Amino acid sequence: MAKSFEEGLASGDFLAAASIDPPKGTDLEGLGQLIQRLKGVVDAFGVSDNHSAVMCMSPWAVCRMILEQDAEPIMHLTCRDRNRLALQSDLLAVASAGIKNILCVSGDHVKFGDHADAKPVHDIDSVHLLEAAKSLEEGNDMAGNPLNGSPAFCLGATANPGADPLEPQLIKVDKKIKAGASFLVTHPVFDIETLKRFMEHVRDTSIKVLAGVRLLVPEEVHKYGDGSYPGLFVPEALVEQVERADLEKCIEIAGNTAKEIKGSNLCDGLYVTAPGHEDRIPDILKAGGV
Repeated sequence: MAKSFEEGLASGDFLAAASIDPPKGTDLEGLGQLIQRLKGVVDAFGVSDNHSAVMCMSPWAVCRMILEQDAEPIMHLTCRDRNRLALQSDLLAVASAGIKNILCVSGDHVKFGDHADAKPVHDIDSVHLLEAAKSLEEGNDMAGNPLNGSPAFCLGATANPGADPLEPQLIKVDKKIKAGASFLVTHPVFDIETLKRFMEHVRDTSIKVLAGVRLLVPEEVHKYGDGSYPGLFVPEALVEQVERADLEKCIEIAGNTAKEIKGSNLCDGLYVTAPGHEDRIPDILKAGGV
């Protein structure tokens, strides 16, 4: 039997996860085919939750489909869209459906999405969500009320090694680790030196780190520097390189980043994002020697 994502983290294997988005609609056929193609290549699928505040199908439905295809989901859970009651309800529901890996995120502001008039909730942030999940595991809700049956999770959080200044990000990471995160998924890494500085801070902890690798494409270069993608810091020289490249060259660039991260032995795996080109994730991993 294949190892679970949690077992893979614990064993020290170098893991690869693919980022996928639920559909904007009810048609899951194409996504199901994609999962079938990728499941022998990656160790887990990260499933976004209204990524960049764009309304899509709830991620639990996609995670359930991934489980039915004998693969491992990592379900994102976003504080932006729910208060603490709804977040805890969703955690209990997905646990009952067999979804164990949860990535706790605060969520990008609604101004970046397709429902600009929506009201962001942010009743709690990702640190409090981690604490709430740990409390549920221990048999109580956030108000201290006992549960009839407790869930078991493998909890994760996000981090941005490219943040400038970095110190506030490291303080937040420390809080996430203390709150119960057992793994971190970083924002896309484009400069290995920033990842090295970040890893120096977490090296003495038990946290596992999946470094983000993102496929950059020429048709989106105008968005990489104008704030359209919060938390995405792409060096100007790389933007210029991508602007002149075709898709195959862009895959090579992403693969080289993956190869550099893996070869550095800095972290525990990769989290690959290729918006609109998820079917090329195997090519990125192959180019990276993963």
